[in-house]
Formats: sequence, C-alpha cells, structure tokens
Amino acid sequence: MGAVELEASDFAEVLPLYRSSTLWFPFIAAVIKNSQRGQVFVDRQPNPKSALVTNNFGFMYLIGAEVNPEFDDTLVELISGAKRIKSSYLLWYSPPQAWQQKLDVAGARCRERIRYEFHGSSSGPVNCPSGFEMRRLDAELIPKTKKFNVEIDSRFWSSAQDFIENGLGFCIIKDDDVVSICYAAAISDGLAEIDVATDEAYRQQGLAALVTRQFIRECLTRGITPAWDCFEYNTGSRRLAEGLGFSELVHYPFYSFNIPLSLGHGD
Repeated sequence: MGAVELEASDFAEVLPLYRSSTLWFPFIAAVIKNSQRGQVFVDRQPNPKSALVTNNFGFMYLIGAEVNPEFDDTLVELISGAKRIKSSYLLWYSPPQAWQQKLDVAGARCRERIRYEFHGSSSGPVNCPSGFEMRRLDAELIPKTKKFNVEIDSRFWSSAQDFIENGLGFCIIKDDDVVSICYAAAISDGLAEIDVATDEAYRQQGLAALVTRQFIRECLTRGITPAWDCFEYNTGSRRLAEGLGFSELVHYPFYSFNIPLSLGHGD
C-alpha cells in the first residue's frame, strides 16, 4: 500500500507526530495548520505512525516513527519519480540517519544548518541613520522587494494580501528604494521564520541589524518568538543572529536535491 496523501482538512491528524519531533520548523507547522500551501503523506489513515510534510516550495520534514520500513519504501517511490510531490526540488530538514545514507549514495547535496534560539529582549525604539526610513512592509512596498529574489507574495505566502493579513515584515527605505528587509517567511506555532536581505550597495552599514531588531520588537509585542536558521558556513548571518540575542540550539544536516532522484529500494 502506497503513501496516503491527506486532504488539507485532515492535516491536523499529524500534529501530534510533529509535536513529538526533536526540532520544530515554522514552514512545516504552517502546512499542517493550513496557513501555507503544501502536502502531507502518511503511512496510514487514521492514526498515522509516520508522515512526510512538504510545502509547495519544497521544504520537507519526516515526522513520527523513524523506523517504518513500509513507509520508507513508499518514500523511495515518491522521491524516485512517482510525480505526486508538487515541488520538483526538495529541501529536507534533518533526515533520519538511514535516509542520510540513502541520499549520500544518490548524490544529494548535504549542508549543515544551525537552528538558533532567541534569548534577547525587546529593545527601545529603532532609529535609522539620516536619509533612511523604517517602514512596515505593505502592498505598496512588497513589489519593491522583488530585486532581492524573495517573492514574498508568491513563494511562501499565497498573495500580498495573505502576507499583509497573516505575515509580518519591515524594510528600510532610501530615496524611495527598499534597501534592507526583514520578514517572516512563515509564522506558525508561535514562531516566526526570519528572512533578511540587504541591497549589496548598502551592506556593512548595520541596516540588517536595524531592520531585524524592529522585526523582533514587533514579534515580541505580538507574543511571537523569532526563529533563526542559517547555514553553518554563513558567518555573516551567524554574527548577525548572535548580535541580536540568538544562541545556537542545534546543528543538523540539510539535504537538497531535484526529483526524480535515483534511490535504491533497500537491502
């Protein structure tokens, strides 16, 4: 029996499996709670033991029983070209060890990521340098962020209006141009997944720290905890996170690959 793809109305069935996971990711919780688009595959319904959750951009996470040979076989089929997963490029958070071995043999790209935990507090007002202005991201400003290749209104959020109503973000303006942004790529389970970008011409001026500090202030006002994740080799992102009150929680493997990916069917 192959993996069962749940209807969106049934995604909540896997919430207990997610809650029991070692790591929590806003992108994954947002799919389960139907605040962002994605798919959920389970080994059985009702009472699943294992589930694969993926958002439409390709972030995915295996939750539940790590040892489930029958479900592993169906995942091999999904990844090897069953064409049931909507995204053709997958980014797998912390696969189980047995899956890491399969992916390594298949040639998937593995990088180390760091999940940070916020230990800071809300600071006072954030003041921009002369000639710069802090603004909340709105329908007028979102199109001006496209130069950062973040696609706020389509990649994670379904539209600009969806982001405005359910997301959160700030930007710094210079001469009517957006030069630095910090926004939530996902908000779920009381966590906001931070994404930050600064125009190359305006880097090394402290703007990323300013706009992110404003974002954090707003998160804390709303009772939301900011979440920071970055690659181990991204020293700039790591320095910024630590300077803003984040500390390392855990390092984990992060695999990325195109599908179909050629995988063996086990021993």
